[in-house]
Amino acid sequence: IVRRLVGSEMCIRDRFNNETDTLKNYSEETLIQHIKEWLGTSSPPSPFGIGDDCAVFSQSETIPSIVSTDALIYGRHFDDSIKAYDAGRKLTLRNLSDIAAMGGSPTIATLSIITSKTLDHSWLAEFYRGIKSVADHYALKIVGGDLSAVEGDHFQAVMTIIGSAKNPILRHSAKPNDYLYVTGHLGGSITGKHFDFTPRLKEGAWLSQQGCTTSMVDITDGLSKELKYLLSKNTAASIDLNRIPIAEHIQNDPSKNREKILQHAFCDGEDYELLISIDAKTDIAAFEAKWQSTFPKLALTLIGTVNPSKEYDGHILDQSTHKTIEFGSGFEHF
Repeated sequence: IVRRLVGSEMCIRDRFNNETDTLKNYSEETLIQHIKEWLGTSSPPSPFGIGDDCAVFSQSETIPSIVSTDALIYGRHFDDSIKAYDAGRKLTLRNLSDIAAMGGSPTIATLSIITSKTLDHSWLAEFYRGIKSVADHYALKIVGGDLSAVEGDHFQAVMTIIGSAKNPILRHSAKPNDYLYVTGHLGGSITGKHFDFTPRLKEGAWLSQQGCTTSMVDITDGLSKELKYLLSKNTAASIDLNRIPIAEHIQNDPSKNREKILQHAFCDGEDYELLISIDAKTDIAAFEAKWQSTFPKLALTLIGTVNPSKEYDGHILDQSTHKTIEFGSGFEHF
């Protein structure tokens, strides 16, 4: 059942076709000026921010730049139960999570809005305030973007973040016999984690500098899907199902059996934790101790290994039975 919000927390559907103060009452120039005001210090003055055909910035000649683009679509990534402020936060946080998965640091971002002109002006203001709260916290500058109107009750925001990474960690580069780890706990997205989470920027940057991290990805589409991204040719992921770290409210739900609990962890997605492979030659006791001393409040769990396997190439195997795990493929976009 969709929770309908009132007053300043009114859901987005109630913010379309409101004739009192919709976007069609504003020129593009006026809206851009309002966006500058909503973002405040999160958007530097032109030419380093909003106001010209391009934003001007400098990147280090010695540190690689990284770029990530992500979208937030009404009816797809959020619904009427999510406040405008939280929707703005989610868009920014999920983009930052991609930067974290490369071991990078964010620098600047652009933001494009595609919306019905009948959207309520105050809803958009709250959306930008949510973006600003995250941008200010992570020293991210919003330097430009675009506004475009479409027919119907439609809202879509597309953010592109540019950052840097001294040692970018890629997907698809786990090696045979590497160890597989995850941060935090899985399966928590269904009760709010999908819009209220912490991107693992500090942890990702730390992992990229240890010299033993062979691949890394953030868990957005579910563990079952992300595991396959890490695997190189002729390898399989061997997983100890008893070691999967489950979100507490899922673990303690009496209505769910073990299979259903694991299905949440493997398939729900939007956990925004890091899935990591660590070189097989690593002293994992020393590695785990170093992690614990650096990040004492965040769990890091060894969940399995990468096994050489032509027969089960690309599969996820139950470590105890050596059979393929059949929990589904995670979230599919198409």
